[in-house]
Amino acid sequence: MLSLLKQRAIQFLVFAYVIGLAWWLFGRGIFFFSAGVIAWGMGSVIYGYYNIALEVPVPYPSFGDIGYSLSYFFYAIGLINLGKGIGAGYKLRTLKGKIAIIGIPILGLALTYYMFITVARGGEFGYQTQSLTKLFFDIAYPLGDAVVVIGIVLIYGLSFGVFGGRFRWPVNLLLVGQLLQYFGDFNFSYGTTQGTYYFANWGDLLFVHAVLLIAIGVNALDIQGVSSRVRAELVAFAPRATEAINNLALEIIKGQESIIGLVAWDEATRVPGLNIDVRNNSLSVEGNPKDVLEKLAKRYEELFGEASLRICKDVTRKFLSQLPPEQIPNILQ
Repeated sequence: MLSLLKQRAIQFLVFAYVIGLAWWLFGRGIFFFSAGVIAWGMGSVIYGYYNIALEVPVPYPSFGDIGYSLSYFFYAIGLINLGKGIGAGYKLRTLKGKIAIIGIPILGLALTYYMFITVARGGEFGYQTQSLTKLFFDIAYPLGDAVVVIGIVLIYGLSFGVFGGRFRWPVNLLLVGQLLQYFGDFNFSYGTTQGTYYFANWGDLLFVHAVLLIAIGVNALDIQGVSSRVRAELVAFAPRATEAINNLALEIIKGQESIIGLVAWDEATRVPGLNIDVRNNSLSVEGNPKDVLEKLAKRYEELFGEASLRICKDVTRKFLSQLPPEQIPNILQ
């Protein structure tokens, strides 16, 4: 039954993999999370073959561990891009952010050493009597877990009070899934060392739920509404706005595009008073510039909360000397 659940989870992943193929910043995070889950699913299939067909209860190390260990590599890259995409990078400019980037990795490594070496292995590594392959995976798994837990704590710590919007709960699902996998790894390491591990125990249940949450989280990050016309025509779209207010709107859209891709343009086309003419290669703000810019900023804020708004404000600061104060909405000041 547990193996069947794992196979169903893998089906989620194939769909998640397709979603992640857009190579914008946030899309790279989705792509590598998807790749990580697929690698984990491949490892689970191999382990399942050993368990059921060959009747090997703990096939460690085996070819399945290649897929498992690769998943940590993909997850780490996914967490880095995810952190950038939801605004964690802004806090790195502050003193607290610089302290966190040094202190949190130290705490994460210490926690992982305590759980996976001191508790799970009784403080002994036993490398003298191990094969080179087993030694490699014995190091790779705790190190991968350390990187994952460090990434989670850094993202939550640095994006606290910044990240919001409708994508908050999918990102939370991704991070909770990573934590479940961390504790599942601890259970596996402890059980195999103590000789108490058995197939389909509560640790395997943690793994199944971890993969399921990550797959659902990736799927929920799909941004709907980018029409084929907009997607095709805006690829080479580079409007030559001459007025400062038009340039400001253009730079705000391009700043959001670096995070969420072409959907930034699709969202902009839905803002009343903002005219994007792809055919004539032009962008113009019509009506009250203050109202249009405010609506544009709020539309992006609905996606990622304060993180998107920070990008809009950073862009606006470059145009303060070129625009009269009455044309800049309070939300961008």
